[in-house]
Amino acid sequence: MPFVALLLFVGIGLFGPTIAIAATPATIETCFAPEHDCAAFAVRAIDRARREILVGAYNLTTGSGIVEALLGAKERGVDVRLVADKTTPCQRNSGIEPLARAGVPIWIDRGARIAHIKTMVIDGIVTLMGSYNWTVGAARNSEDLNLIASPAVGAAYAAHWRERLAVSAPFNRREDWCRVIYRAAEQSGTVETIP
Repeated sequence: MPFVALLLFVGIGLFGPTIAIAATPATIETCFAPEHDCAAFAVRAIDRARREILVGAYNLTTGSGIVEALLGAKERGVDVRLVADKTTPCQRNSGIEPLARAGVPIWIDRGARIAHIKTMVIDGIVTLMGSYNWTVGAARNSEDLNLIASPAVGAAYAAHWRERLAVSAPFNRREDWCRVIYRAAEQSGTVETIP
């Protein structure tokens, strides 16, 4: 089996300025790439969604099955929403365009230097999080993806997602957004190749 299931009592906020959540039971499943198929692990969780998926994405590309599963969830009537890093729409094979065409509301986080988050909160109960980007390339890296089934953890991650939403701008078109990013980088002297 490509993951380990644990039943733990989770306490978040024990060691610093974080959200304090009382210890609650949680089921935790882990997946490690490249040894296991973490994209399939994520797709199984997405496929079980019934109401809502809040996605936080640093990288998001087509081809791994994850974007395709999010599109399937949207077609089933699940409310899929995405907050992404400002470079995400400018990547080759970005999953932003197909999601936007399907009517998924997308915002670009402009409040952080890098929106390096890789999370999904599914139906307010299941949280996917870890180092695993929502990309085809992540399967070749040493990565982790954790599934935590806990209403308390889901609520904490959903609250953080909404905090990022509050400092984000709506995404409309790749061309407009990528030109803005390129101009800003050019003015600051940090021009990088943006496809």
